[in-house]
Amino acid sequence: MSAEIETIIDDLLSEEQNIFGVAIINKSGMLITQTENWDLSNDLGTINELLGAKLELGQRGMSSLTIQGIKYMMVENTEERKIGTNITGKGHLIIAPIPIGGTGALVCYINPQAGPRDALFTVQSYALKLVDMV
Repeated sequence: MSAEIETIIDDLLSEEQNIFGVAIINKSGMLITQTENWDLSNDLGTINELLGAKLELGQRGMSSLTIQGIKYMMVENTEERKIGTNITGKGHLIIAPIPIGGTGALVCYINPQAGPRDALFTVQSYALKLVDMV
């Protein structure tokens, strides 16, 4: 992992206090980094399936996603963002495709006490910074 990517993750975590975990997947579907407190390696196939699905107008796609044994209901699934929330209060996921509509992604675990949309703009803006790196 490049020092530049590491700096971007550090900046993201310090700017958005509600992000508790971060992972970056490159366009080949490989996990290039993740924070120590969050391991997506066993769930990579499911995340790549979500990222690779091209939805036609009106299609919802995957209705849920399980990461580290926690099931997230997909509340939004567009080319720009994929948002999942755990209905028992165990947190939220924001998956920002890199580039928009692409197969790489910035994946963030969001504090259960916060709403996922509170961090959405920050996550998407940091995903844009990664476009030429993944």
